Amino acid sequence: MVDNIGIVDTRNIISAVTDTYGIDLSDYTFTILKRRLIHAINTFGSHSADDFADKIRRKVIALDDFLFTVSLEVTEFFRDPSLWRELRDKYLSEISRAADSRIWMPNVTSGDELFSLAIVMNEGGLQGKIKIDASCPSQKHVELVKKGGNYDQKKIEVSEANYTRYVGKTQFASYYTLSDNRAIMKPTLLNDVTLDVQTDILNASPSKKYKMVIYRNKLLQFNIPLYDKVIRKLVDSLEIGGYLVIGNMETLEYSEASKKLQIVNANEKIYKKRVD
Repeated sequence: MVDNIGIVDTRNIISAVTDTYGIDLSDYTFTILKRRLIHAINTFGSHSADDFADKIRRKVIALDDFLFTVSLEVTEFFRDPSLWRELRDKYLSEISRAADSRIWMPNVTSGDELFSLAIVMNEGGLQGKIKIDASCPSQKHVELVKKGGNYDQKKIEVSEANYTRYVGKTQFASYYTLSDNRAIMKPTLLNDVTLDVQTDILNASPSKKYKMVIYRNKLLQFNIPLYDKVIRKLVDSLEIGGYLVIGNMETLEYSEASKKLQIVNANEKIYKKRVD
């Protein structure tokens, strides 16, 4: 088992990924990327970083498998319950009144936040009033989410506590079934959701502008150049007056694109696209 890799090893893998898959990981935060690459090395049974890079170059590891393994999945249902209350009580009801309202959730991996949003809409009677476009980094992520995910007991316990703090209308357990001590969310929650594969958010070409984009706790994994490009993409995808929701530990202050936004809730990091 590989416990650590160095800077040279990491750069070698980044180079192999770029050469083989055409995906540039060089502007990801080093510590986060390194941790995910170590996880991938061990998942694919490689005995070293060089062996892993060689498997990539020889295409022993398919792109979809690589992206599924290396993607971050550190979140939970109803993380930051006060945000979900705010979305429920104000913003979702507001955008539901407009015709053809759509929300974009890029880079959906384990599906926790997507199902959280679906539950909020379900309990608010917003089914059919707002459509959600969810983009996943791999087809494996799409299939996992479509089937209701696959969540361990520890995550469910934390999520149930979050849901209680959110003050939901029922019991969180009513939204999932148990199979071999794993929780599977009810796929019917995704009736208003369109899932697709988007390996790189910068190449996303939304067919229309969105009333809201939810992209939480992901900007921290980017170095400044990529961070700025991603924010520009998110802002450009919004309608005038549309909302951008990011993680409460994240900031937009290092991007020029943030000048097109005004903050409407500083605690929950909700921004609105300016008219000017």
